[in-house]
Amino acid sequence: MTSNVPFVVVGAGAAGMMAAVTAAECGVDVLLLEKDVRRGCNAEFSGGLVQGAGTRFQEEQGVEDSPERLAADVVAQNRGQCDEAIVRLVADRSADVVHALADVVGLELHLDTRVRYSGHSRFRMHATPSETGRELTSGLRSFVRSNPRIELVDKAEVVDVQEAAGGLDVVVRRGGDEVDRILAANVLLAADGFGANRDLLRRYIGEDVAAQPYVGSENCGGAGLEIGLRLGADTACMTAYEGHSHLNPKHGTRLGGALPALGSIVVGRDGRRFAREDVTNSGFSVALLRQPEGQAVEVFDGRIHELALANGAYAEAVDAGAVSRHDDLEGLALAFGLPVAGLVEEVRRYNEESRGVDWLGRSDERSPLAPPYYASNVSSGLVHTQGGLVIDTECRVLTPAGDVVPRLFAAGGTAAGISGRGPDTYLPGNGLAHAFATGLVAGEVVAAHVA
Repeated sequence: MTSNVPFVVVGAGAAGMMAAVTAAECGVDVLLLEKDVRRGCNAEFSGGLVQGAGTRFQEEQGVEDSPERLAADVVAQNRGQCDEAIVRLVADRSADVVHALADVVGLELHLDTRVRYSGHSRFRMHATPSETGRELTSGLRSFVRSNPRIELVDKAEVVDVQEAAGGLDVVVRRGGDEVDRILAANVLLAADGFGANRDLLRRYIGEDVAAQPYVGSENCGGAGLEIGLRLGADTACMTAYEGHSHLNPKHGTRLGGALPALGSIVVGRDGRRFAREDVTNSGFSVALLRQPEGQAVEVFDGRIHELALANGAYAEAVDAGAVSRHDDLEGLALAFGLPVAGLVEEVRRYNEESRGVDWLGRSDERSPLAPPYYASNVSSGLVHTQGGLVIDTECRVLTPAGDVVPRLFAAGGTAAGISGRGPDTYLPGNGLAHAFATGLVAGEVVAAHVA
């Protein structure tokens, strides 16, 4: 067993890296253990959009926002199904997260004022120039590697954490069956969720979700969850997950979640819309799953296409050939095997009702679609799970009786999130907001204890 380490962080995703950076900035040495950097983390596979309420970027753009507004939006979406103290914690620290990413980590950030995502009452998504999770994560990881107080160890799979005299014994597999043991004064479980573990998906969410395509990191096998349970932790919101309804099944890309907010529609094989598109990306995935083979066609126009190109995920889908351009609806219908008359009538009706509440109940601000038209085949999938270990507002892990598990913390996808139960309670950006905020708080709390 190695000598006592002040702070061991399990998982180098958004939560783990933010915790490591925060603690290091407070003068604490951090050992950051990652199962496999090459496989990435869920932040890397995300759209890279970070919620922030009351940031200087919003102020510069004349956007009035507050943590109270963000918390209200989250609670309205999750229907009060989560611990509101954690919701408020995430909202209260969201601006601090954005400012830390910009000022401490040195990321170039901007406020996205093109798209106000479903469920958000203000423009509050912050992103790096390419608006990709890959760029966000890469910049954060580079900073972590350069910080002398953080030791990032790759290919270090934490298989268990056990109670020990004077701390917690962290059991690490570095290859084969050989293991190392590290005595840690404090341990943060930030190994994300269990989206890559079909058995856990079946146990907690159901066979239908387990059968969906999974588009998150393969590192998310639920190790942090299972370690916490063995140490007596409680769990909450275990059926919560983020679904995606704009995947491109033939190209392995995704359109991102901005298109519906900009005015796109989604039609089935009959050329007809089947659900209102102004719900969240995750919520719409439920309706999409009911379509034949879980697939449909997303239809939009040149105005929407030009606006969406600023989003990295959409730009990658265009470059991969997942999006096609058509001069008229007849050509679009023929290209996608849709009934011409059905599609033409559906777009006509959508345009006619675009200035009010349409027949499906869609009521967002939108414009009539006009040529040239763009379209893409879309399907649904599982992005990441949102349930996990119960924590308090200091990110300490709690037992079912509400007691603190000594020296054990959880953040990000390993901790119970702020997205209620099921997929339709997920507000766009909840995952990254929760991961960064809980990572920030865990780093601060541990640093205060060590000091």
